[in-house]
Amino acid sequence: MENRQIIGYEIHILDNIIGRRISALCERDGLTQMQSWVIGYLYDHSDKNIFQKDLEARFHIARSTATGIIQLMEKRGFLTRESVPSDARLKRLVLTEKGISFQLSIIRNLNQIEQLLKGQISQKDLDFFFEIIHQMKQNLQNETL
Repeated sequence: MENRQIIGYEIHILDNIIGRRISALCERDGLTQMQSWVIGYLYDHSDKNIFQKDLEARFHIARSTATGIIQLMEKRGFLTRESVPSDARLKRLVLTEKGISFQLSIIRNLNQIEQLLKGQISQKDLDFFFEIIHQMKQNLQNETL
């Protein structure tokens, strides 16, 4: 059998390997990847009032799905719902210390994965890699099937 290198297949395999590492980090703390994305979103937007409807829009999820995610994360101590002074009906989502600690751990681990991916690859080769990836994205975006 011929040994061919297929770009899409190799990218898919690498994505699976990275995804498994990230999933393992989430599972270690009893979270799904979606829940970890919610924590990341709240962390990145901690300077703003974020409400359930914001999560629904950002992640394109149904209201019932968002409700379930929030309730479970609140029960496990990753976030709280706090009333907003201007409208007591609104509850903003706020990370707890546990949620912040989880996100900081994820950031550290993602940085470690990035360093593992780079390994001993020279900056010149990394620059070339990013040029090629950029061109591949352009190729796919410019071509219609």
